[in-house]
Amino acid sequence: MSEQLKRFGMGAQFVPADTLGESELGPLKQLVGEWESVVINTATGGTTPSGWNVISVPGPGGFIFEVIPYKENLKFSTVAVSAGNRGPVINGNQFDQQIFGLFYEQQIISVCDTDFCNTRGFGNGQVIHAETGLILFVTNFNGGFNIARLGTIPHGNAVLALGRSIDVQSPGTNFFQNISAECVHLDGSPITALGYNDKIIGVPQFPEFAQSDPNSFLKTTLDGIVGSGSITDMTVLDMSTKHPDATGGILNIPFIQTNVTATSMDAIFWIENITGGSETELLQYSQTINLVFPAAGTVEPIIWPHITVSTLKRMPQIVTQSAVKFSAEVSAESTTETPGVPQL
Repeated sequence: MSEQLKRFGMGAQFVPADTLGESELGPLKQLVGEWESVVINTATGGTTPSGWNVISVPGPGGFIFEVIPYKENLKFSTVAVSAGNRGPVINGNQFDQQIFGLFYEQQIISVCDTDFCNTRGFGNGQVIHAETGLILFVTNFNGGFNIARLGTIPHGNAVLALGRSIDVQSPGTNFFQNISAECVHLDGSPITALGYNDKIIGVPQFPEFAQSDPNSFLKTTLDGIVGSGSITDMTVLDMSTKHPDATGGILNIPFIQTNVTATSMDAIFWIENITGGSETELLQYSQTINLVFPAAGTVEPIIWPHITVSTLKRMPQIVTQSAVKFSAEVSAESTTETPGVPQL
């Protein structure tokens, strides 16, 4: 690590990701590139979306429960970022921190063609979410966390989530936690008297999707892709904004803070290497953002989970002449005494 500090200095700089190894990017090295939603074929010859969005929003009659199938493009840049943080001097030694990370871009597009989706404004082809940010690998002086996600959302939210990565050998396919889309009181206790959860646990809006337990769709999707094969190894990135012993959280613009507050986020990414299945590599994730607002005609704030689950495959890499030129220029410049990559 000391050699990296000398090489890149303590500023924030761009670095070609292909020049970095496991010591700098760790498990994030596996993410580099572009990912897209897998296509799930049905027994009747049709297809089923592999991404699903479940959210409750304020509306007439208490609230509106939306279930939106989607497709997704998720890109992790081939250009990494290097940044150094100055630390204290203790007994003559300065404790500095070096961070490497990847830029990411996410775009989610509705593939819902029902009258409900069209009426609500998120019919087939509509972009329903866009997000940019950084995912960082931090190996020293970071409170036991080695993953950090910094995200910005156009609604007016900024996210800092911290977490850890683990490697698992031969995990099978039964590792998804059960998560619930049902609303709860602020203390986490169930709501039973108001009938709010009837819409959520009732008849599914889409027969193929268990809307009250979205993670079960990840399991079904994975089983279908693995088939008679197996997952040889898997990397898990587990992140949250609400660790009690660390900073992190969500910041909202005033309108959101006043009306539908986003209070916390939990997200898990599973990077799976498969032998003998219809795909060799998958990226699956499950993310829950807690939204807090009182239903129409009430005053008690309630936690409404906003859940997204998705299964993606790696897109073939297309190397353009400009990308080759940029990589060659940066690699040549970085061999000089002062780093030649652009300053942020």
